[in-house]
Amino acid sequence: MKKIQLLQIRETGGSRTGTLNATYQEIVDTVGKPNVTDMDDDKKVKASWGFSDASCFSKGRKGFIWCYKFYGDAKDCTSWSVDGDKDLLNELFPGKVS
Repeated sequence: MKKIQLLQIRETGGSRTGTLNATYQEIVDTVGKPNVTDMDDDKKVKASWGFSDASCFSKGRKGFIWCYKFYGDAKDCTSWSVDGDKDLLNELFPGKVS
């Protein structure tokens, strides 16, 4: 299976369309460090990512992950809000997106 190459983008998700059950470290290992946390409400969102598929065959697929209203350290969160292309999210996190 070909590895998906991602580009970090300066966008946040619009609204939650699903849930990702993963650890903070699994997300960092897959998509990199949080890159748009500063664009979210810091009282509600502890960490967030925006990314797109860099493949020449799949350009335009975007994904967004964020920790919403989790009142501990984001590194302890295991249930994340997601938005964007469900196929991309499922390819990145097989069996972990609902």
